[in-house]
Amino acid sequence: MKKFFLLSFVAIGMHVSAQKKSTFAVEKPQFIGSTEGIKEYSLKNGLKILLLPDASQSNMIVNIVYNVGSRHEGYGEKGMAHLLEHMLFKSTKKLGDIKKELSSKGGRANGTTWLDRTNYYEIFPSSDENLKWSLQMEADRMINATILQEDLDKEFSVVRNEFEIGENSPDGVLTERLVSTAFLWHNYGNSTIGSKEDIERVKANTLRVFYEKYYQPDNATLIVGGNFNTDKALEYIATYFSTIKRPTRALAKTYTVEPAQDGERYVELKRNGDVQSLQAVYHTVPYAHNDYAAIDALVEILTADPSGYLYKALVESQKASSLYAYQPQVRDASYLLFNVSVPKDKSMAEAKTTFLSELDNIKNKTFTQADVERAKAKILKALENVQNNTVDFTIYLTEIIGAGDYRLGFLYRDAIEKLTLADIERVAKKYFATNNRTYGVFIPSKEEERVKPVEISDNSIAELTKTYKGKTVTEDNATFEASISNVKNNLIEYKLSTGLKYAILKKPIKGKKVVASFKFMVSNAKDLAGKASVGQVVARMLKSGTKTRTNEQIQDELDKMKSDVSFFFTGQMLIARINTYEESIKPTFELIQDLITNSVFPEAELTKIITEEKTQIEAYRNDPQNVAFEEIERRANKYPKDHIFYLPSADERIAGLNAVKRDQLVEFYNTILGANNGHGTIVGNLNNTEVSDLVSKTFGNWISKSEYAKVNPIHFELAKGNDKIVIKDKENAAVVGRINFKMDNKNPDYPAMVMANEMFGGGFLTSRIPMRLREKEGISYGAGSYINIPTDNEVAQMGFYAFFNPTKLAKVEEAMNDEIQKAVSTNGFTPAELQSAIVTWKNSRKTSLGTENYLMNLINNKLNFGTPLEDFDALESKVDQLKVEQINEIIKKYITLDKAMFIYSGDFKN
Repeated sequence: MKKFFLLSFVAIGMHVSAQKKSTFAVEKPQFIGSTEGIKEYSLKNGLKILLLPDASQSNMIVNIVYNVGSRHEGYGEKGMAHLLEHMLFKSTKKLGDIKKELSSKGGRANGTTWLDRTNYYEIFPSSDENLKWSLQMEADRMINATILQEDLDKEFSVVRNEFEIGENSPDGVLTERLVSTAFLWHNYGNSTIGSKEDIERVKANTLRVFYEKYYQPDNATLIVGGNFNTDKALEYIATYFSTIKRPTRALAKTYTVEPAQDGERYVELKRNGDVQSLQAVYHTVPYAHNDYAAIDALVEILTADPSGYLYKALVESQKASSLYAYQPQVRDASYLLFNVSVPKDKSMAEAKTTFLSELDNIKNKTFTQADVERAKAKILKALENVQNNTVDFTIYLTEIIGAGDYRLGFLYRDAIEKLTLADIERVAKKYFATNNRTYGVFIPSKEEERVKPVEISDNSIAELTKTYKGKTVTEDNATFEASISNVKNNLIEYKLSTGLKYAILKKPIKGKKVVASFKFMVSNAKDLAGKASVGQVVARMLKSGTKTRTNEQIQDELDKMKSDVSFFFTGQMLIARINTYEESIKPTFELIQDLITNSVFPEAELTKIITEEKTQIEAYRNDPQNVAFEEIERRANKYPKDHIFYLPSADERIAGLNAVKRDQLVEFYNTILGANNGHGTIVGNLNNTEVSDLVSKTFGNWISKSEYAKVNPIHFELAKGNDKIVIKDKENAAVVGRINFKMDNKNPDYPAMVMANEMFGGGFLTSRIPMRLREKEGISYGAGSYINIPTDNEVAQMGFYAFFNPTKLAKVEEAMNDEIQKAVSTNGFTPAELQSAIVTWKNSRKTSLGTENYLMNLINNKLNFGTPLEDFDALESKVDQLKVEQINEIIKKYITLDKAMFIYSGDFKN
C-alpha cells in the first residue's frame, strides 16, 4: 500500500545576492488553468502558484515547495538542504525571529526535506491577517534569511541530535544501508539528513551560497489551501512575491543515472535491538512513468492484510509478525522497499528462506482479476480520502511537485483506475529479477537480462501534462464557522432508553465525508480485574471475522465503501472510531453492528495478533524515549497488578498476551462489552433523523451483562528521584520528569496552571524549556512540558521531557532543573511572557476548533461529564483576566523540585 507521507556547483563571480535585493513593480499573477479544483497561476519571475479553496474548512494553509533536496547536494554538501531547512526557522532581515512570530500566531508550522524537494508550511485559522502574514513571511524567508554563523553553531547540535534519534532505529538504519548499496552513483543513495561530518563542518557563508542558488522564485511552487479569499490571496502574492526579481543564473539539471544493477547485493547490520528485520530493495521507475502505478498496485496485492500473497506466506503462517512495502514518489528512477519484522523467538533462517523464495516467485505467480480490483479499491480510497482533506492534500502535493508536476498525482490516479491484470503481470516479470535486488551476496552470472533504469525528461512531463484537464469537480461552497456558538446551533443531542448518549453535529466536510467517535464505558473493577490484555486483544479482533463475514471480506467491504473502522480498549472503555462518507454511512453502521454482535474470534487470527503485539513490545523495549516515559508512569502510579490502571512492564505485557485464550475473549465479548453506558459524536452534513435511526439500530440492543461502576484513579504522592537507566549502544537519550498534584479543571487555579505550562514548555518553541535546551544551548532536538488535569477527578500531573545526546547528560540535567527552579523562584514568569503566551495559546485553540477530531472530543466531554460547551470560551475569558503574579503564586503552590521525579534513559558510559 502506498504511504502518503517522506549536484550543485556555484559559478565563481555569481552575484545572486545582489540580484535578490532588486525589486520591481507589482505584477498580478497570470491565470494558467484549473485542474480538478486546483487553480494554477504564475509570475514572470518563475514562481508557480496553486490555489485550493475549500469553504468547508475553517483553517487555511500556506505551503511553499522548493525543488531542492538531497538529490541536488554535491561533494561536501551532504545534509546541507536539511540543515538549511532548520536555519530558515531562525530569522530574516525584515521580520526578525521567525519562531517567535510563528509562536505568537499559534497554529501549526513545519518544514521538511526529502530527496527532490524542501517545503515549509503554516496552518492557521482562516483570516486575511493570517494569510497576509504567512505570504509576507514566506516571501521574506525566500530572499532575506540571515543565516548567521552564531545560529548555525547552535543548530549543529540540534541537527546532530535529530540524526542520533534516527540512529536508534535499526529498521531505519538498515533501510539507509540498503538504499545506499542499491544506488552507488545517484544521490538517492544518500541519507537526506546527511553526513554528520559534513553537517558539523559547513560554514554559514557556504550554506548561504547554497541558499541563494536554490531559494529563488523560479525554483519554487507556492500553494494556498483551505478557507481563504482568492482575490486577497492573489493580491498578497502580487505584493510580496512579484517584486522579487527572477535570477539571471540558470539551474543545471542533475544528470546522474544509476546504471543497471549487475547482481544481487547483500547488507548485514549488527547493533543493539530486539526485533529481527528483513528488507529488500528493487530498482523501479520515476513517479511520472506509467509503470509506477502498476508497481504500487502489485505491492498492495502482495502485502495487504489479510489477502496479500507475501502477507499470507510470512505473517499468516507465523514466520513473521508484520510486513510493509513502499515506493517513494520521486523525480528520477525510484525504488521499492519491503520490510519484514521477525520476532526474536522465530527462526530468522526460515523467514529469510520464505521471504526470498516468495520474492523470486513473484514473476511466476498467477494473479487474478479480483486481486487487481481489491488493490485498486484500496489505493483509490486512500487517494480520495487525502484529496478530500484540503490541508492534508496541500501538504501531499509537496511530493508530487518534487516528482515533476502537481498534475502527475491525477495521472497516477487515472493510471490506477485503468490498470489491468496484464499490467500487473508485466511489471511482475520486468522488475522482480534477482539481479535487480539488494539483499544478499553478490553472485556472478552470465546471460542475465538486467533491468535498466527508466529516464523521463522534463519535456516529456510537460507533454504528458500540458493538455490534461482532469475530472470534473463539483464546487462545494458550504461553510462552517469555527465557534462555540455555531457548534451549539448545529448540534443535536440524543439519548437511547438503554442509556447511550450521542450527538450529531451538522457540519459540512469536503467530499461529503463523515467522521464519528464513540466511547463505551463498561463493567467494574471486580469484573475487569486482571483482564487488561484480554480487553486489548478483543478490540483488535473485532474486525477478524463474524458469523457472516471473513476477515478478508470485512476489509474488502470497508475498502469498497471507502470507510475505516477501528476499535481500542483501555481501562474500562472501548473506543470506536469511524471514517466514512455520506453515501456509505448506512452500510458502514450495518457492518459495525455485525462486528459488535457476531464476532467469532478465529484461533488463527488470535495467534497472529498476539504475535504482532509482542513484536511491537519488543521493538520498543530498548528505545530510550519509550523506556523513560513508561518507567516514570509505572513509578508514579502504584496500583496493584490486577487493577485496571496498573501499567505492566514489557515482560508482564508479553506474559499477559501469552496467557490469553480464545474462550476468555468470547466471555469478555459476551459479558463485558455493551453500549448502554456509552457516548459518541457524529460529524457530517447529515440527515439527523436517518442517522439517529442508524445509531439506535446499531447500538440500541447492545447491552453489557456486567454492571457498570466507574473506577476512579487514585492520587499517589511522588517521591523525589533522579534515576538513570542505562541502555547500551543507543546514540540518543531521553529524560522525563513528573510532579503529581491534586486539581481538576473546575478548580479556580486551573487557568493559571494552563498558562504556566504554556510558558514552561507546552507552547511553541519560544517557551522556556525549548528555548533554553534547543535554541540557546543547542543540546536537544525536542524538549518541553505537559499537563494532565482531568474533569471528573483530581489526579493531576505536570511533566517535563527532553531528547539529547548521552554525552550532554550533565548539561541537560542542569538546564532542566535550572529552568524549573527559576519559574518557581521569587521572580517567576514575566508579564511580557504571559501576554505572548496568551496570544499563542488562544490562536492554537482556535486552530484546533477548526478540526473535526477536536470538536468530537469537546462534544464527547459534554455528553460524558456534562461539561458545557460554553466552558471553552469561559476558560479563555478567565485566562484573559490572569495576572502574572497569580500564576507565579500558583506555581509555587503546586510545583517544586522536592516533589519531582526524573528518569533518564540512554547509553551513559560514565
